[in-house]
Amino acid sequence: MSLNPNEWRPTRKQATFLALPTWIKEATLGGGAGSGKTDVLLLYAIVRKWHLNSRFKQVFLRRTSPELKREVMPRSRDIYRKFGATFNQTDMVWTFPREDQFGTGTSTKTGGRNEGAMIFLGHCENEDDVHIYDSMEINLFTPEELTTLTEYIYLYIGFERTRSPLGSGLPAIIRSAAVSGGIGHSWVRQRFVKPYEELGHPLNPDDNIIIEGRGGNKRFYIHATAIDNEYLDPDYVKSLQALPEAEKRAKLYGDWDAYLGQVFEEFRDRKYPDEPDEALHVIEPFEIPSWWPRIFVIDWGYSALTYVGFAAISPYRRVYIYRELYWRKTKIEEWGAYVKPYIQKEQPKLIRVCKSAGQNRGEDHTIQQQIETALESPVELTANSPGSRLATKALLHEYLRWKSKHVPVADEIARIYSEERALWILRNRGIIEYKAYLNSFNSVEPERLPKLQIFNTCNVLTEAIKAASYDKKKSTGKAAEDVAEYDGDDPYDVVRYTVDAADRFMEDAKEEMAKAEKQEQLLASLQKTQDFTSFYMNMRRIESNPTSKSISRYHNRRRQ
Repeated sequence: MSLNPNEWRPTRKQATFLALPTWIKEATLGGGAGSGKTDVLLLYAIVRKWHLNSRFKQVFLRRTSPELKREVMPRSRDIYRKFGATFNQTDMVWTFPREDQFGTGTSTKTGGRNEGAMIFLGHCENEDDVHIYDSMEINLFTPEELTTLTEYIYLYIGFERTRSPLGSGLPAIIRSAAVSGGIGHSWVRQRFVKPYEELGHPLNPDDNIIIEGRGGNKRFYIHATAIDNEYLDPDYVKSLQALPEAEKRAKLYGDWDAYLGQVFEEFRDRKYPDEPDEALHVIEPFEIPSWWPRIFVIDWGYSALTYVGFAAISPYRRVYIYRELYWRKTKIEEWGAYVKPYIQKEQPKLIRVCKSAGQNRGEDHTIQQQIETALESPVELTANSPGSRLATKALLHEYLRWKSKHVPVADEIARIYSEERALWILRNRGIIEYKAYLNSFNSVEPERLPKLQIFNTCNVLTEAIKAASYDKKKSTGKAAEDVAEYDGDDPYDVVRYTVDAADRFMEDAKEEMAKAEKQEQLLASLQKTQDFTSFYMNMRRIESNPTSKSISRYHNRRRQ
């Protein structure tokens, strides 16, 4: 895109985007950074000459007002003033002159005001803000940074408020722009990108195809990146090329699968060449040994999603989420019938459900009691104490960590064995501390990272983690720390509860974990020796040795 005082020339991708027929209801120019999306949306009506129709209305939307003022206002000023438009700061609207006002400056008949086409610079930070546009009849809806919006905001304004006035010759369409990332990443990818992938169609073709949705609604996606923008500063492209592989694929190539979550940037659902083997959280399924402790976690809802995550804990303190089940608008007794057989077969040590299930809602039984009846098993409530959201978020970061912790040089020096110090401890502190000092120099088992991995069959959970973004409105002027609530965040809550439950279990049930580790070692020995007799004898010996009573609270009890 070239923009100077005298001309504007679109890139090839922008030209394709501008030329789409109006019978295509939705179209998105999406992908990477630097594709010129702001300018093409600001100039869309100008290029199509709709600004000459006094009945035309466009809403250019960003999520927040500061984004408009910092990024969009300066660009719109450079463009629209050249066409005689005037700006109303209060209503955030550019108004173009009517046909009879062109060339006259401002009309004295209208008190110096233009009365033609209108382009509103709007924002919609919360879903309730959509009602700001209830009285409007929008011809062109142009949300930029689409992935910062919820699907509800997009659908409400885009389908409820877009209208074509009878006899006006004006459209009723949506033209948007998007890059990967943000709370809307999952739904934007599902709506515009995934249909091409399912058809085996490349994302950067010259012959894009039209996707037909419900009611015959037509959708179109054009993949554009900085590489497609011949007018972009070459130094900017070089800066994108220098990024780490995952971030480069997201920002330079617009790879929707390389999305770096705004909150959990360490999350990896694929392997990148410049990162270690540990940098992988989504893996191929494998058969989980029967002796690994299991935990089931439920986030219930009727109108919202009911989501059940199934987790297993390896003897080496790694948590695997190996199955997910979910329902919408499904009664407890209905989805409970699906979950109960897994409980009977896999005997989880703990079933945990969101604390809100214990609230008294004026019914004969709480949700917790109803779930216990449906599952025929006791369930524990999550500990949603003040600060627990941030605490479990921090714990999830730790479980997703794939970089080894740095060991300061001073600590390494301190670990050098000293015979003199050892004898001093023996003389002055006793035999127990002396042995503890000696044991501190035993070889330490290296960290097994990451501590959390997810089977690639759990797609809903994977997308929920990637969609998590910071809740800026609760930051009160400080850097945002908490995750914003978003449609489909139930699996995120489940994974928080899961790592918390697993972490507590591993701390409280050390004997249980030690027993599982011995069983794991026996299995490894069997694979080497093929001595089945020894394997079964030792396995029976381990299983017949009862573990401490301190972990009895984790075992399921049939509800009487």
